[in-house]
Amino acid sequence: MTAPTQLEHLPDETFNALVDDRLSGKADREARQKLEADPQGLARSAAWRRQSEALSAAFSPIAHEPLPLSVLLKLQGSSPGWRIDAASVRTVAVFLLGMCCGLGLSWLAYRGFRF
Repeated sequence: MTAPTQLEHLPDETFNALVDDRLSGKADREARQKLEADPQGLARSAAWRRQSEALSAAFSPIAHEPLPLSVLLKLQGSSPGWRIDAASVRTVAVFLLGMCCGLGLSWLAYRGFRF
């Protein structure tokens, strides 16, 4: 059985953030120290950086293009959010009216009102 490498103690999220240069000060220093102590991890991070740079170079011409209008319209139509329509307003109004009537009748019954 082999001893665990330093990279095994570095979570995947931290490793990915380190390769993408998205770690903040202290976390970045700690992750780089762990990585420098592990030659395999250092080689792996270098390979990931090269791959990331190659992907960026390959897709940079289309990465900043605006989205087609059809995609924008689909995104706009499928965006979650509150939509107030007449049926919802009526439903809430009927519910509140029923609650008020029920509370009023129960108050009258509690006070001993006879019909």
